[in-house]
Amino acid sequence: MTEPTTQPKVITVTLNPSLDRTLVTHFLALGYHNQTTEAARLDPAGRSIGVSRALHALGAPTHAIVLIGEDATGRAYQALLAEEQFPITVLRRAGQTSSRTIIKDTGHVHETEIWEASINVAQSDLQAVADALSALVRAGDHVVFAGSLPGGVPDDTYVWLTDVAQEAGARVALNAGGGRALRESLRAQPDLVFLTRNEAEALFNIPVRAEEDILYCARKLREEGAGAVLIARMQGNTALFDSEQGDWTVSWPEGVGTHSGQNAAMIAGFLAGRLRSEDVDQALALGAAATAYTLTQVGHEFGSLKDVQDQVEQVDVTPVAGEEEDAGPPEGR
Repeated sequence: MTEPTTQPKVITVTLNPSLDRTLVTHFLALGYHNQTTEAARLDPAGRSIGVSRALHALGAPTHAIVLIGEDATGRAYQALLAEEQFPITVLRRAGQTSSRTIIKDTGHVHETEIWEASINVAQSDLQAVADALSALVRAGDHVVFAGSLPGGVPDDTYVWLTDVAQEAGARVALNAGGGRALRESLRAQPDLVFLTRNEAEALFNIPVRAEEDILYCARKLREEGAGAVLIARMQGNTALFDSEQGDWTVSWPEGVGTHSGQNAAMIAGFLAGRLRSEDVDQALALGAAATAYTLTQVGHEFGSLKDVQDQVEQVDVTPVAGEEEDAGPPEGR
């Protein structure tokens, strides 16, 4: 009797979840009473759980592992997770859960963020995450580690967790920001590294402006262990993908909503395409279209496959000319 095959899934690991409250006002005035112009939005956020939420909206199989504090913020976060319609493994720990307030000012056309950091993540909490991941992951799965590490957590935490996933035969996508956590994580040779232009600048301590600057950073990351690299210039609505198969740039239109969730949407769309065995350029187009849809919304709102496909016509994916030549460092560095 033939055993049933298990469809590959995307497992996301959120070590630093954030309860995000998004407010919209018109001409924010500091020191005065301000009236919101739209209903406030409350989201269970953190880049990895955002990837799972976006994947589920696209119809892709996903399972999220989330480490939540036992404080009031954590309890509210878990209550919101209970409304999601995909599998979630919730792990509780002592200490404070991160939160963020986002204020979109439609008069001044900018966003203000106020962060509250998480605290008290112990090694035993990280071990519980590793155990949960080991129990879930199967060969052929993708595992996503995204978001900054909680304060006090060792910089090599993602290295250890990546080893757990890869030993089970999974492919790992990493979005650890541009600091020491990313540099350390390259030792585990993740299959995909995602970061923003600002994170690349912080990592390499150089200006990253032109396409050749971004390509240089991407290729340096591949030299240091990354299988493929996706660098997004979110303020310019463009991204560059560098891999052994080639290099592509992708662009998408700006939206009128908030910027929350755009990174998660990009990663989710790309992985959803790869799960369906789409070519790299098609997967990039889906990731960019998912980002474009999210930029039309307020808060962490992710589009269905139909919503996202309506955006695909506005996305442009182009092979990088001269990709066979080595990219040099930015001029003057």
